[in-house]
Amino acid sequence: MTPRERVMTALRRGQPDMVPWIEGAIEEEIQIKIMNGRRDFTPGELCRTLGMDGFGYSFPTGGKATASQTAQTNASMKESYYHPREITFDFLPPWIAEMDIDPHSGRTFVKRGLLTSRDSLKLFDEFLPDPDHQARYDQVAKWIEQYREDYAVYARIRLGTASMFESMGLEAFSMAMFEEPDLVKEVHRRFSEWTARVVEHLNKLDIDFIWSFDDHADTKAPWVSMDMYEEFIQPYQMIVTRQIKKPWIFHSDGNLFPILDGLLKLGMTGLHPIQPAAMDINRVKEKYGDKVCIIGNIDLDYTLTLGTPEEVESEVRDRIEKIGKGGGYMISSANSITNYCKLENIWAMAKTLEKYRRYDGK
Repeated sequence: MTPRERVMTALRRGQPDMVPWIEGAIEEEIQIKIMNGRRDFTPGELCRTLGMDGFGYSFPTGGKATASQTAQTNASMKESYYHPREITFDFLPPWIAEMDIDPHSGRTFVKRGLLTSRDSLKLFDEFLPDPDHQARYDQVAKWIEQYREDYAVYARIRLGTASMFESMGLEAFSMAMFEEPDLVKEVHRRFSEWTARVVEHLNKLDIDFIWSFDDHADTKAPWVSMDMYEEFIQPYQMIVTRQIKKPWIFHSDGNLFPILDGLLKLGMTGLHPIQPAAMDINRVKEKYGDKVCIIGNIDLDYTLTLGTPEEVESEVRDRIEKIGKGGGYMISSANSITNYCKLENIWAMAKTLEKYRRYDGK
């Protein structure tokens, strides 16, 4: 099988020739380390180096690596959305928020959400790029044609939920559900309708699937109850999901079990990342493995960042043997490959997969 065929078979809950490896993100600094300091590599070269089966995140283009979200954090950056300055397959709206940068890590973060009142809704016009501007889609189409090779290619979106949480702030969102529920619904509706228009264009691109990133929970529980999810979130997510004509993966960190039955009504093809600190992947496989492709669970909190190569090998091999049995599983980190992962642990993951991921055991 080609890498692309391998991924698409697993997404259909089938058993390919080997367990696929795909990541929702690999931060650019560690990409460069993996490629021995090169900044001019192609997506295919990185996939071949690691033994991965697909791509859809951002890649450096010869300059200093920067976080892709940084280029979309204020109202003056619409042109960089239409004409991206790095290889990117992202179609994410900007946070409508005050941003800051951690001086130690250089990572950007939301300092304060700005959508906190009816009056602040005017910021949508100021911040959001035109979802129908053709330039970004044309550029991504050129990159797909240039770099696809035999790999699966995906586009990254948000269903509107993460955009709402970050642009309101969790505290303001929580208060508004009780004090001004129509404001919450309006914010989510506007973000979701923006993405729905984006998805109409993505359906026409030669991508294989769509990957949505919308965190809903921490390690203890979702940030809303099932009743709140069904009132404030699900109807607006479905504005987007009704438009998706390709296979798609839903991502959220944390413990999704209390709302998972509701989430699955969205009709996603795959579920990622099954964070080990929050969810038992064996339980997910047993209860939901016939409904959705399971993706992830290689621990970012400890194994890839603080563990030893031997611990990485043990964990990866365990997931292949137990969760990969019968197909419908793709190996991935339990979030993403971050700059603070140990490089030797990423190589350990690659070598373990090379050795053990064939279904025939050879």
